[in-house]
Amino acid sequence: MLVNDSFVKAQKFAEQAIIKMSDNGVPSTPSNYAIWYDYVSDKNPDLKLAIDEIIQEGKDFTLAVCNQLYQQFYLSDEQQSEHIQLAGDKVQETLKQVIQQINDAGSDNASYGEKITNLANDITVDNSADSLKNFVQEIVRETAAITEKNKTLQNQLEQSSNEITSLHQNLEKVRTESLTDALTQIGNRKLFDINLVKEINVSEEENTDLCLLLMDIDHFKKFNDTYGHRVGDEVLKVVARKLKSAVKGQDTPARYGGEEFTCILPNTSLHDAASLADQIREKIAKQVLKNKKTGKEFGRITLSIGVAKYAKGEPLENFVQRADEALYRAKDQGRNRVIKEIT
Repeated sequence: MLVNDSFVKAQKFAEQAIIKMSDNGVPSTPSNYAIWYDYVSDKNPDLKLAIDEIIQEGKDFTLAVCNQLYQQFYLSDEQQSEHIQLAGDKVQETLKQVIQQINDAGSDNASYGEKITNLANDITVDNSADSLKNFVQEIVRETAAITEKNKTLQNQLEQSSNEITSLHQNLEKVRTESLTDALTQIGNRKLFDINLVKEINVSEEENTDLCLLLMDIDHFKKFNDTYGHRVGDEVLKVVARKLKSAVKGQDTPARYGGEEFTCILPNTSLHDAASLADQIREKIAKQVLKNKKTGKEFGRITLSIGVAKYAKGEPLENFVQRADEALYRAKDQGRNRVIKEIT
């Protein structure tokens, strides 16, 4: 479960995590911060149980042990991965606040130490006050030690904050890669599924139109069988580039699977969605695929496209099915055409 902690709670958990990591000799890596933040905040009972067992058995938190915990409790589930990102964000925010507090406290400590030092010097004049002098000198030493500790902690926290920033960037990169089709470099089926749910919720809440295009490359098997998979891959890339260049920033173009593509169109009427689909079809139909070295033409690429509009309150599956049915009517009617759903 994802939990948004208040600043006070987050600061408390971050400080406890740092102490626990130090006590157990855990390296100050971003992934370890995420683990121990969850441990001290009791957000993951299974993780807490696993760590408690390691502590009770007296085992060392080696790099291998830490990596195993990270793999087991974070990388195996998408929701947990999102939780790591949230935890990393929260720890980063908290550490910045703690650093600021230490900076503020640093000047106070310096001033306090100076005053105590002056007091000690004054008392030194009176040789009869040796015991009090020693006492004050002890305070001075303790104050100096505390100040030095604060400096060390500040440096450690600054370094940790930089590491967590790097973790956040790495997580974002991994997330982006996991939602991108490797061949065509547009969204994959996973991104489509995620964004369709999101856009349906927005459409319901804001009472806006939402349309869907489902596209299939006509006679795609012929490209593969006749010219080989390299040419087939190039066909997919061409379609992806043309599709991406034809849509707006709010739209979601994606490879649906195989030779099928899709595009989610928020704030778009059925009429406008069909018009856009026809523009995409015409733009791709004008593209002649050639061998760059020999100039040999492989033929033209055409698309059959089905268009559907979301009906408020309907199941997601029905929405996709109506677009799919329109797509197959386009193929049955001769291909290289756009067909709207039957309303």
